[in-house]
Amino acid sequence: MIPIFFSVLILVLTISFSTYFFFYEKKNFFYLFLLTAFSFLCILYWPISLLIILPLIFYEKLSFGQFISTNMFASVLLAWFFLNFFVINLPIYFYLAFLSLVILCSLSIVGIFERRIRKYLLISNFIQIIFIVVDLIIAKMLGEFGVLNLVQVFNYTIAGTTLFLTVGIFARNRKYVYELEGSYFTNRWNDIFATIACLSLAGLPAFNMFVSEWMFFTKSFILHPSITILGVFTALLLFVMYYKIIYFLLTGEGKHKGIPKVITITNGIFAFFCILFGILPQLQLGILEGLV
Repeated sequence: MIPIFFSVLILVLTISFSTYFFFYEKKNFFYLFLLTAFSFLCILYWPISLLIILPLIFYEKLSFGQFISTNMFASVLLAWFFLNFFVINLPIYFYLAFLSLVILCSLSIVGIFERRIRKYLLISNFIQIIFIVVDLIIAKMLGEFGVLNLVQVFNYTIAGTTLFLTVGIFARNRKYVYELEGSYFTNRWNDIFATIACLSLAGLPAFNMFVSEWMFFTKSFILHPSITILGVFTALLLFVMYYKIIYFLLTGEGKHKGIPKVITITNGIFAFFCILFGILPQLQLGILEGLV
């Protein structure tokens, strides 16, 4: 069931980003096809999933569509890689968890002060990937294989795709975060969906990512309170980091810009699930419990 779960996530990403490529980057559609084909190949041969990092090394040379889609595919494939890798018993898992959280804190601080849009989104993505890794480490140390192994990648696929698709529209041909000012007047609905994604990624209650965060706090406290304390501190930093995007999205003035309804509907569906799975967490937990 787990390979099927990851295959579904890949299919969801493919369908979602195909709308963006269709309206904005038709010439790069073949790139999305290659991403999808490679991703399904990774389900069969998980060690090659690490190769998804290679395009992100040259992220400045990617088109914006290639950049945002590669980031989201990377999050799913790296989650799949570490889920399989952590089957191996290692005596250093506690130190890995602690080190990962220190890196998370550092990246969050860098993200707060980062001005370039691409680098900001790249940092955001790697923060969420490391959160996935930490959840997997906690589950391994507890000797569990359950919802904690999947909840972070499940929720991030929803919230992360919402963020990348909405900001992917507003940030086209723009370089700096502050250039997102006036997005609310550019297209109100997609701006609202982007704000929902940011609030979710910041881990606020009533949004789907809070469920992942809460499970991490409760499970990590069983192992060692210091892990939980670092996690809470990271969560506070993330709130500041994502609030910066929210501030620019909701302030300033801009001219109205028509956005294809298909993309707006797609973003609306993802934003809806960000709220639904946050208000009714038993829905997502029921889905994930059925897989494990």
